[in-house]
Amino acid sequence: MTVKKLLPMFVGFAAMTLAVQTARADVFFDYADIRIDFDAGTSRLSVTENTATIVKASLRDIVDTPTDRADIGMGMFGFLLDALIVDGAGTDDLSLAGTMEGTDKTTGTASYSAAFSNTAFGSDMDGVTWSGGTLAIRGRLNGIGGSSILVGPAGDWVFEGTSDMPLGAGLDGLSDQFTVEAADRVNYTTGSVFVLETSIPVFRDGTSTSVAGDAEAFFAEAALHGGFMSDGGDMKVSVIPAPGAAFLGMAGFGFVGWVRRRIA
Repeated sequence: MTVKKLLPMFVGFAAMTLAVQTARADVFFDYADIRIDFDAGTSRLSVTENTATIVKASLRDIVDTPTDRADIGMGMFGFLLDALIVDGAGTDDLSLAGTMEGTDKTTGTASYSAAFSNTAFGSDMDGVTWSGGTLAIRGRLNGIGGSSILVGPAGDWVFEGTSDMPLGAGLDGLSDQFTVEAADRVNYTTGSVFVLETSIPVFRDGTSTSVAGDAEAFFAEAALHGGFMSDGGDMKVSVIPAPGAAFLGMAGFGFVGWVRRRIA
């Protein structure tokens, strides 16, 4: 088959895929000032809300434009990432596995719940980096038991906030909240999470973290010095509907660049 014949087929497929992706926007949570804690005794890493944490949540379309938004402030939500860290056999090879969940206290229900694991991102194949005093962990979310990551009561999924500036009422016509219709909610089974863009100057016992080299060395040193705790990190969660996730998976490293641009 000639290139001329293949090109219209590819363009048609891409247009169809992008149309589907536009119709089912991704759900994006942006957390600022979170707390990170690594327990050296249990090798568990936990991330929770801090006294100053705020959440900006939005629906975003294929060109990364917010189409609806609902922000909530301190004390109005709960969040937990709980993961076990294991040092693998390779060089700078760390494995993380656990769960992540968020609760919207304005509605008294869980907003999302998922299994978390790290995976290959760019040149760092385990998604964990330590550079210049900054720890970054990138991983993947999957609905538990194949269910939707967006959890809560049956029917439409609603995220309710206390502000939605500057968008106003948005797609669902209601200020301070956005809605994923029940028919689309079942498609939100996979996503990507970018965690722990945070500075850690010292370990728990006060020893400088500058003694550590790569991420593997950093956690090895943390185990010797009682672990670490840090307030003020940032975390971003993007829950992508299944058709869009499939397309982005085919795009390979283009997906990585797309997500990095959105969190820059």
